[in-house]
Amino acid sequence: MYFPFIEEKMGEGRMSGNVAAHEAFSKPFELFEELVKKLISNPEQWDPKVFRDGIHGFMPVLREHLAEELTTLDAAELRKYLTPKDFEDFEKKFLEEINKTVALSTPLQVLYVNGDSVNGEWFPQFPASLVFLVKYGLYWVHSDMWEFGSCDKHKRVKAPFAPYEPPVKMQQ
Repeated sequence: MYFPFIEEKMGEGRMSGNVAAHEAFSKPFELFEELVKKLISNPEQWDPKVFRDGIHGFMPVLREHLAEELTTLDAAELRKYLTPKDFEDFEKKFLEEINKTVALSTPLQVLYVNGDSVNGEWFPQFPASLVFLVKYGLYWVHSDMWEFGSCDKHKRVKAPFAPYEPPVKMQQ
């Protein structure tokens, strides 16, 4: 929804480079999604190295894409084409769509269970009440998904994930 909205406001073709980049990482990402589905249906096949390799299959291209996308979505550039009202109207439509299609408990947990505190806190930080809800409420409802996460419910990296690739420093 977001990128078609941006392109509609900024002009046709402005997002085409980003679309091409999405296509470059989508196939490796689909392979990773298949691996995750396989692990969910057959947990005894869990292998941290295979899981990490799956992530590393799409992450370099995704990382490059996200760095390039920052120039497309630069605030000064967006201000030339969009008003705050445009964003407010879009946000209302977006939230309506989200409310129709997404159960909010699942994405929160997916973010939390894969968000370690070793490489720095999340920005913005999760509010304390949300952390409590996830750790002591939603954890028990969906604890099966936490088995595959890289962190425990206290956001500490699990041993099999400790040697993962450190984040790449972005050049400015």
